[in-house]
Amino acid sequence: MNERETHLQKAADLYLNGNRFMHRRDYRSALRCFKSALEQTRQSGQEERTIELLVTLGNIHAQMGEKETARTYYQEVLDLQRESPDAHAIGLTLVNLGNLCRESGALARSQAYYLEAEEFLLESGGKQALAMLYANLGLLSQDVGALVDAQGFLEKAIDLHKKTGYEEGLAAAWLHLGRIFLQLKKGHDAETCFNYSSSHFGALGDPGGQIEALRGLAEAYEHRKDPTLAIQCLERIKEINRRFQMQASPLDEEWLKRLQTI
Repeated sequence: MNERETHLQKAADLYLNGNRFMHRRDYRSALRCFKSALEQTRQSGQEERTIELLVTLGNIHAQMGEKETARTYYQEVLDLQRESPDAHAIGLTLVNLGNLCRESGALARSQAYYLEAEEFLLESGGKQALAMLYANLGLLSQDVGALVDAQGFLEKAIDLHKKTGYEEGLAAAWLHLGRIFLQLKKGHDAETCFNYSSSHFGALGDPGGQIEALRGLAEAYEHRKDPTLAIQCLERIKEINRRFQMQASPLDEEWLKRLQTI
């Protein structure tokens, strides 16, 4: 085994150990393994594998809320990717950077990353990634109060999710669009979106998502002064909590009691 192969084997072993720590939710130990794997991979000169490890490290730090560290890894990924013709990979990295900026409140920078990502993803033809980008742009537009723009982006996301058959993304996009319609005081449209979202989350076996959709639906019914239907939604939430042995929200209980006194 030559020196390059030795570095790659060490990196593979460290990566395997890192995944084991991830399964145990021991993120600090996982990070140590992945960082050591990155150093071994750098010494091997294998750029593609180096990029994969940088993305992994960026994702973990982002999940842990360590946004600046995550940004450093994603930026190095972007610098390496710009030397290659892989438009799809560059677009995904730009989305990651945009997400970090949005979460930290740097909304103008987030928009700049997202719009540059759109150019690369349109070039690559990656419909699923483009759908997630439009969903993120919808949320960003909502953050800055541009609700009509948010509606347009989320409708684009829904159209692409339908084409790719990505049900999880479709359920989430319907949920977010329903919230936008509530803010726009388009109650009927909001009800339609929340119903679609609830059905999709239910079919996916995602009780948490279904509960969020039912809360939105209850709010829409309450806005049109139909407490009976709102109560039915909150009762369904109670039933889902019992079925899946989930902790009930005190706010839902208070909401239900208030509606029952009307």
